[in-house]
Amino acid sequence: MQKQIDKEKEYNKNKDSYYNMNIQIYSMNQLAKSGWKVESRNINPENKAKQVAIISVLGNKNSGKSFILHLLTDKPIPNGYSVTTKGLSLIIPDDDKNKDDNLILIDTAGTDSPLLSDILKEENQEENENPIIENILKDRQITDYFIQKFILEKSDIFICIIDNLTLTEQKFINRIIKYYKHKKIFIVHNLKTFIKRKQVEDYIKDILLQSLTFDLEKEEYNDLTELKIGEEQNVYYYKQKYKENDRIIIHLIMSNQDSEAGKYYNNFAISYLNTQLRQVKEKKPFDVIKNLTDFLVSISGEILNTKLEPKSITGTENVIKVNIDKLELKDFSIDILGNNIIKDTVFTPKYRYGFFVDKDKKEKKLFIEIELFAKWKINQKIELKDSNFIITIEGEKSLDIPKRKYISYNYTQSNKFNLEIKIGIDKGFLKEEPEHKEENGLHILIYSIKSKSKEEKIVDDGSDQEMDF
Repeated sequence: MQKQIDKEKEYNKNKDSYYNMNIQIYSMNQLAKSGWKVESRNINPENKAKQVAIISVLGNKNSGKSFILHLLTDKPIPNGYSVTTKGLSLIIPDDDKNKDDNLILIDTAGTDSPLLSDILKEENQEENENPIIENILKDRQITDYFIQKFILEKSDIFICIIDNLTLTEQKFINRIIKYYKHKKIFIVHNLKTFIKRKQVEDYIKDILLQSLTFDLEKEEYNDLTELKIGEEQNVYYYKQKYKENDRIIIHLIMSNQDSEAGKYYNNFAISYLNTQLRQVKEKKPFDVIKNLTDFLVSISGEILNTKLEPKSITGTENVIKVNIDKLELKDFSIDILGNNIIKDTVFTPKYRYGFFVDKDKKEKKLFIEIELFAKWKINQKIELKDSNFIITIEGEKSLDIPKRKYISYNYTQSNKFNLEIKIGIDKGFLKEEPEHKEENGLHILIYSIKSKSKEEKIVDDGSDQEMDF
């Protein structure tokens, strides 16, 4: 262990000097105060028009993202448990050593990075606000979402780093595959605590190949001279196929770099990745600062209560800043698994419906319960179609959010929803305006069922229950 610590200390000397650009995105609120500081080195401004492919490395904190970048670029990029990447860090092909390379590689701090005390210096707590820790947590969640949404939207290739597959990571990968159907994805299983080949072989057999969501096929790579792989090294990767568009996701295996397993698996994984990344044909100019400020404008309506105008953002080679007094962050959707990567674009709240008899009024009634959080405005309408009643219920979240004194958030998935419920009622029809009750986030709509003719009455057939609201 001491050998590893000493190695990290030596490796991380002048640790910030190996990226060509670092944008210190710690907080959305920081934008309206000091701004996001931009540090650049060895970048030729004339090369903004250079055709490049954008590769992003995704994963949780300490999954090994910076380590993989170090092996891909042969640059001494700082990595290890004691190192946290700042905001967005980029390797840009503009210095003398890689001027012929056409790749921009993006590294991030990763999800689930800890909150550090220095953020308190930026936060000015106002009287009557929610507890400061709640504001900071909300800011962090939205900041993480912004960073990862940016790299997901702008990248051509994703390298997803995972450590010992979990259900959370299965969902994380499959959601990226689902939402980004036209992008190339590599999954690297970075088993950094595994040192023996037998451990890795057991993981492949018992975990990877048994994964319910991946359905993998083992494939041998034949052109070993191209990759310069020795006879005593791994030559296999794993293909995840999608029949609907003939898409293939590649899974690669790595292990502890200095171990028996690492010497067997790692050289092939890195060599294969390097070969594949440099075969990208579709390239485009990529001005990092302009792309980041344009994206901030485009997504501001989703994460802020006020949509930003392009003229309100200053983006220079030194700082990115919003020229308004204060940013108001929206009540925001966060993945309950903690990935904060992609949210569902359509929100459907939990609901149930049924019938009961109001014995006081001697009426049969329909109830619909909708589980929501915070304050919502509810609208509804009824249409008759094919002898069924179609009830459309629309909700829009009010900006009047009640203050909470707890840290745990339970946000809904969006600021709007639309439900369409089909109800069949024999010999009756629904009164248009329901009674609307709300208590502790549960909205209840109660509809009276009227008979179709004046002579006919809706009677209790004994199948419904009396309900106490």
